[in-house]
Amino acid sequence: MKTVVNRDGKVAAIREDAHKPVREAWSAAVFLLGYSQITNHQYWLRENPVKNEAPDIFSISILPPFQDEKGVKREILEIEVCDYDEHCKLDLVDHIKEKLGGKAYNPFTLLLCYVHKQGEARLIDLINGLKETKTSVREIWILFHPGQDINGEFAISRVFLRDPGIDVPCHYEGNYRQLALIPQQEMIKTSRGSGKEINFVPMGIGYVPLPIVKKK
Repeated sequence: MKTVVNRDGKVAAIREDAHKPVREAWSAAVFLLGYSQITNHQYWLRENPVKNEAPDIFSISILPPFQDEKGVKREILEIEVCDYDEHCKLDLVDHIKEKLGGKAYNPFTLLLCYVHKQGEARLIDLINGLKETKTSVREIWILFHPGQDINGEFAISRVFLRDPGIDVPCHYEGNYRQLALIPQQEMIKTSRGSGKEINFVPMGIGYVPLPIVKKK
């Protein structure tokens, strides 16, 4: 995302459809940095290899087995990402509802809305506006920057929860540049195994070519 901004500018990075996959992965990564502080788990993400199909991002967390079990557990969250920019004519509640649009999502899907507008809505208004929404997504979160001078500052807030039994705090504020410095294993071993240890293997470095945006 930094490379896109440096090459094509912040406006293009946020608005151009060609950069949508990069933007979605970056939004999900920043969200998971904050979410990891809430849940005290580590997360790995991958883009959906099937383009234009939900979800946009798969998030994987590896959990140790219960005391009397063998084999670590793999928790997968599906993250669907949408943007809310300054040119959107709908208010944020209606924009989120339009994104959901009666679509069928898996019951462990999180909808993440990256809010680019400043001072658009109070959290309590979003929560009240979405609480009667009929949707199959498990949670709806917003990602936003609390101040004008971003410099890594971000906040995530949960504004909808379908299952009240999920005990996860609903707000976090931090600096993604600082959180990104926390050491994390590169990649998980794909086999579940039968032991009680989580095995990691280095998978090398992946290179993703940036799309070319035609200059107008």
